[in-house]
Amino acid sequence: MLLTKSWGPAMLFTLLIVFFPVNQLHAQDRNLSLWKIVNDDNVVYILGSIHAMKEDMYPLPGPIMEAFETAEVTVFEVDLMQIDREEIVEIMKSRGSYEPPASIYDDLSDETTELLEEYLRETKINIDRVRYLKPWHLSLNIGAMELSRLGYKTELGLDQHLQHLAVKQGKEIQELESFDQQIKILYSDSIDIQDLSLRVSLRDRAKMAEELESMVVAWRNGDADQMYQLTLDSVSEYPELQSQMNRLVLSRNVKMVNKIRSYLEDGRNYLIVAGTLHMGGPQGIIKLLAKDYEVDQLSY
Repeated sequence: MLLTKSWGPAMLFTLLIVFFPVNQLHAQDRNLSLWKIVNDDNVVYILGSIHAMKEDMYPLPGPIMEAFETAEVTVFEVDLMQIDREEIVEIMKSRGSYEPPASIYDDLSDETTELLEEYLRETKINIDRVRYLKPWHLSLNIGAMELSRLGYKTELGLDQHLQHLAVKQGKEIQELESFDQQIKILYSDSIDIQDLSLRVSLRDRAKMAEELESMVVAWRNGDADQMYQLTLDSVSEYPELQSQMNRLVLSRNVKMVNKIRSYLEDGRNYLIVAGTLHMGGPQGIIKLLAKDYEVDQLSY
């Protein structure tokens, strides 16, 4: 999910990524979005995930690869290797598409419709490609298209890269959530909220470059709290999205932390890779774990 304040929680959930220039990747004495917890006989590393990257963002900083090599078990938000592609197609079709003659225009407000038509004209996308997509599904697609326009590839994402390495090395792989659980959060939104999220994404996309720069600075400094605060601006500007933010981030944080606690008790070393947005803030994964464990942020 793209961590920009104007794109709204749903778009953040779509991307949950942070961009940073490769010439900063190997700077000295810079904090990483990587934390370490030592508990008796095992070590748990927690890595803020970047779900889309460019080729020149590799190789990864040494401490990330050291954490990966140390881990006996790797844990990702979703086990990408176990996803049933046919099941995904069916879920997206049944939950994310209209049955003709119904269409997205039956549910969009006049303002969102106008913004959507403007976007389609600018991007030269045929209306028939989006007519039967529900607003939450279209928001996902727009996020993916904007990523592509900027040259970022999900197949180069940090989570996919590390999971492929884990498979190659025969490491055990677990997941914090299932694909169905993640998608359900989006399709469960009311139509009014879906419409608003899409409208925010379309209306404020011109601010994307500026807001990305703010997020780059926060990432470069390893400042998860600042990244989270920047994201919260979307909720302060659009208070109707507060409940969505709670479901997309805060409630999931608690569930993830409960799983992480169990990993800290089983005697093996873990690397947990979860979306960067989950790390910061007073109810973020790091603060929640710090109530009971000593959590050290790593640097390089």
